[in-house]
Amino acid sequence: MDNKKQNSHSHNLPDKNSLSYESLGASADKAGLHQILTDLNMEAKEKLFCQVIPDIAGDEDYYSFIHCDGAGTKGIIAYLWYKETGDTSYFSRLAEDSLVMNLDDVFCLGIPDKIILANAIARNSRLIPNEAIKAVIQGYELASEKLKKYGINIELSGGETADCGDTVRTLLVDATATGRIKKSNIINPANITAGDVIVGFSSSGTTNYDSHNNSGIGSNGLTLARHCILTNNYLKNYPEIVDTGLDLKSVYQGDYKVKDTPYPLNTSIGDALSSPTRSYAPVLKAMLEEYKEKIHGIIHLTGGAHGKVLRFIKNLKIIKDALPSPPPIFDLIKVGGRVQIEEMYRVFNMGIRLEIYTDAVTANKLIEISNSFGLNAYLIGRVESDSKPNVEIRLNEVNFTYQL
Repeated sequence: MDNKKQNSHSHNLPDKNSLSYESLGASADKAGLHQILTDLNMEAKEKLFCQVIPDIAGDEDYYSFIHCDGAGTKGIIAYLWYKETGDTSYFSRLAEDSLVMNLDDVFCLGIPDKIILANAIARNSRLIPNEAIKAVIQGYELASEKLKKYGINIELSGGETADCGDTVRTLLVDATATGRIKKSNIINPANITAGDVIVGFSSSGTTNYDSHNNSGIGSNGLTLARHCILTNNYLKNYPEIVDTGLDLKSVYQGDYKVKDTPYPLNTSIGDALSSPTRSYAPVLKAMLEEYKEKIHGIIHLTGGAHGKVLRFIKNLKIIKDALPSPPPIFDLIKVGGRVQIEEMYRVFNMGIRLEIYTDAVTANKLIEISNSFGLNAYLIGRVESDSKPNVEIRLNEVNFTYQL
């Protein structure tokens, strides 16, 4: 297949629908979940990035935390790669995804003490071989050892692997992180204020501590990405990769198989979509050790992406008017699924997966630290007063606003 030629015309077929996260049964901002927690009076009273509780050791100078996250539907990419190539190595990437989605959320609180991580794997054992589970477990070990070299102490406590094919169609890789953090280390995003500037940190490329070049996709939005990029032909061979309750005329409407390398990617679709989620913990640790008092908020752009900060602010307008061009993977998603630009920035990090809110002088210092790790960082916007919280995205071609 000549992917470069194919990419130039096939996306304009008239029978393609404009896809969205909601149309595929997913939610970017999880508004329904937050309403449930509000109804049950279980929303955290203090809007920290991760929920904290009184210290389990009884030390009044500490909080304890417990946090759960995972690789989401990214496991389907590793599964398709295995089915198409026989290679189980991509399953190990899911462990890094699961670990990082927990770790980097925790680091938005500030520098924690040692973290204990337990994994939870659920599979359809008829489809997911033992070699895949071995790759996941080894992936956790490799990821934690890499981070320890940068002073990020994660102890693996084992976990649970459940064979439950009646409820899990392929594979789920989740984890739970627990630990303690000094109250004096806490970063409270309620301190974000008018006059702050926003430093954005790249989700793509290769840092000094990455073992793999990153497409930037992370572990959010893979439900939408899969259906925009991958071919509907997969449904015939692997019906287990789709929710049968969806409109099957609107799923997997892309042009590519996982082994294809379409322009402008310099790697395969499977490699790009399964690209391990980068941890910012080594960089955050260095920045917080020197400039903690100057950092007003740290936002991990996962669920809710560029509108996520709305959960933590009041009476402020967040203006992002200097965002870098997104990495190529996002254009393939946008074009393949005819996804609206507002939806793209609501679901995907679009090349910036971490934001720090601070003053202009400190921002330049943080960029210097980031660059010393080989991580690109940019001044992407600023904060102004407003009557209600909103995020305004200003791009060359269009402006749009997110509100709660």
